[in-house]
Amino acid sequence: MELMNVFIDGLKPESIKYMDFLSTFNSKGRIKTELGYSNPCHASMYSGVYPNKHLYWFIWRYSPNTSPFKWIDNIGFIKETEDVMIKYAAFKLTKMFFSKKVTSFFGIQFLPKIPLKVWSNFDLAEQKYWTENNYIDSYPTLFEILQKHGKSFHVVGLNGDLSHSSDQISKHKPSNEEDQWLYYFIGDIDPMSHKYGQNSSVTINQLKKIDRILEKKYNVFEKECSDPVFMLFSDHGHTTVKNEFNMHNIFSKYHKRLADYIHFIDANYIRFWFRSCKEENEVRGILSALNDIGFILTEKHLQKYQINMPDNRYGDLIFYLDAPNIFGPSEFYIKTKKIGSRVVSMHGYLPDYSESDGVIIASQGFNRSEVKLEDITPTVISSLGIDVPTYMDGKPIW
Repeated sequence: MELMNVFIDGLKPESIKYMDFLSTFNSKGRIKTELGYSNPCHASMYSGVYPNKHLYWFIWRYSPNTSPFKWIDNIGFIKETEDVMIKYAAFKLTKMFFSKKVTSFFGIQFLPKIPLKVWSNFDLAEQKYWTENNYIDSYPTLFEILQKHGKSFHVVGLNGDLSHSSDQISKHKPSNEEDQWLYYFIGDIDPMSHKYGQNSSVTINQLKKIDRILEKKYNVFEKECSDPVFMLFSDHGHTTVKNEFNMHNIFSKYHKRLADYIHFIDANYIRFWFRSCKEENEVRGILSALNDIGFILTEKHLQKYQINMPDNRYGDLIFYLDAPNIFGPSEFYIKTKKIGSRVVSMHGYLPDYSESDGVIIASQGFNRSEVKLEDITPTVISSLGIDVPTYMDGKPIW
């Protein structure tokens, strides 16, 4: 068997109607995502295990001893400023010195919503790229498993700017007809969806372009392979954003400064680490007034979504902001230069919502009604004749 896999970041099942070629496949379904963003999604689909095993949930984790921003602690006047220009300069300096040491997809990012004085508490959860050896400490990835078993494969679209990876795929010409696994990574749709929405004309036109590219690639693949199998999947869907909430303003209403607490704001999560019971009680009191737009994640939530971690690396307290809301502002200016853009569509909401679902399409039928991201690696390796390890939480869909 030769297997052609296609990954499209952020593609929701409802958007397949814009893609004539993909619509021709009879075997279509929805794929359950993780609670969170791309970190747990990619780690789960490349390892076959839940987040509470691979331990990737958010981009940034609490780790003062290893933070690339530790140097800021030695420059007191910088720590106390919230001037965006100084923040940006601190980010650029840090990136200059640490970018070669950190090879992960996200890398060191600018943290405009986070007080500069708490930056030194955080380090990147992921230090390596998905395809690198030892990307996950305790579990081999799909790429490592295939290498170990001597399976030939080719990955296209994971170099350079992933938001234009469909162009890489369009230009790709198979150089080795012996490859047993061909993997196309398409990262265009997720950033376009954030900026324009997945139902916008701009994104729809890109979906149609990708569909035409895949039709051509599939026709060549089907013609050259003796036993071709096709499978396309995405990691999550998208939800239209309607409101932005500024947590600094909310804390100010209670005569508190958010900057006085160790916290991290993601798109629709805010995470806290406490230095005293007093701090925790203050924060819980403020967040309890927001139960109409979100809630504090409890141990029951963490266990339900397999995100219960062995320590507090992702927070002593995590507040989840429900759809269709995010924490803002999503855009700001450094002098006259705009950084970021208004977010019109987001993911990271509860996996229970149908809008959070990704999509899965295949040239042959599934053996179940619900597929999850952990099923991807077991499906690929079993299709290529490799036994699925017992530690994996996913199962082959065929």
